[in-house]
Amino acid sequence: MQVVKALFDGKNIHPIDPINFKKKTEVLVIFPSDGKKYLPQEARKRLRGSGKGESLTEKLLKSRTEDINLE
Repeated sequence: MQVVKALFDGKNIHPIDPINFKKKTEVLVIFPSDGKKYLPQEARKRLRGSGKGESLTEKLLKSRTEDINLE
């Protein structure tokens, strides 16, 4: 997968970065949401303590085991 920055003018998409792909291919275009944006410091404050009492390590290990079983 290759990620390329581009500008959308409301009608066309114009790449900012060079695209190093020669053949015709299907692409997926993702637009950032218009939701409220937070400074990194504020985002960390909002996340701090949000997982208390949830046994995060155990959940991650269980999820990893399930992923391995799916492969």
